[in-house]
Amino acid sequence: MRIDPKQTIGGCPALVVRKTLRSLRMWHQWAIADLEAAASLAPGTGRALLKALQTEGLIEASETGAWTITQAGRTFSSATAAKPVTRATAENALAQFLERVTQVNRNPCFLAKVTRVVLFGSMLKPEVERLSDVDLAVGLAAKEVDFDLAREQNRQRAEELAGQGRRFRNVLEWEACWYWEAFQYLKGRSRVISLADYGAERAFVLAVPHRFLIGEPEQIAPAPATPRPAARKRRPAGCPF
Repeated sequence: MRIDPKQTIGGCPALVVRKTLRSLRMWHQWAIADLEAAASLAPGTGRALLKALQTEGLIEASETGAWTITQAGRTFSSATAAKPVTRATAENALAQFLERVTQVNRNPCFLAKVTRVVLFGSMLKPEVERLSDVDLAVGLAAKEVDFDLAREQNRQRAEELAGQGRRFRNVLEWEACWYWEAFQYLKGRSRVISLADYGAERAFVLAVPHRFLIGEPEQIAPAPATPRPAARKRRPAGCPF
């Protein structure tokens, strides 16, 4: 999907809306205060944007009074504002991405390993020659299975990168250094590659046409059937109950 960077939604630039939805889609449910924080709005000023997003079908209210991102909202959050590229350019970008996957899995400097790569989006449509981007979801896991040892390795690597000038914005980035270093390397600053976290976006990815390039294919488990109430038996004639 491609969006017009000059477009606005509820008076908010489309690129800001995309960034906001990308932040919120990581949460199952969120409140208006979270929307305001994600969109960098002053507290108490997000009602208009909330209504606009609901009108566009990008969000919906949940039963608990919170809000969730719809399928259309997730698609919008993954959209690109860049100019379309040829299929040949997209295929070259995908090949380079898979080479980086090999490097991550083989290089001991990377503490993460790629367990899944899923292709989805317009590249799966052979009739489309000009593509917006290459949509990929990647699953990462720590190479070290021992939790304490993996955490110590992460601390050492974070300190090493900090000594090289890497800045960590918060403790979460520090603790997840093992993950983000691999994820950013895989993205490779490519304008063509649109990379998502498979763990966070699993439901979205599996709900649209997709292809597993690495890892065992999965399917969304069907919702459990609601049991039908048992048929009521007629009381015998003359029953006092």
